[in-house]
Amino acid sequence: MSAKKVRVEFLDGSGQGVAGVPVKVTGCAELHSAPTGQAFFLVEDENFAVFANGKEVYKGTLSSLPEKIVFHQDGASWKAA
Repeated sequence: MSAKKVRVEFLDGSGQGVAGVPVKVTGCAELHSAPTGQAFFLVEDENFAVFANGKEVYKGTLSSLPEKIVFHQDGASWKAA
């Protein structure tokens, strides 16, 4: 299977983007979210996971990938919308 772009977005309680969230996706290097709360990864593995602040916050497949994966701040952790 060819690689796909995985777009993640981190939002605070008021729906604003959160900058600087350490985020990693299976098979990719760790990045930090931009001022808009977004980060982009090029993923080759069909089954992948997203990690924020070192904790797994999402598991999915490239074949059922949504346009973007949105996470909302939930205390000290993140929850997929």
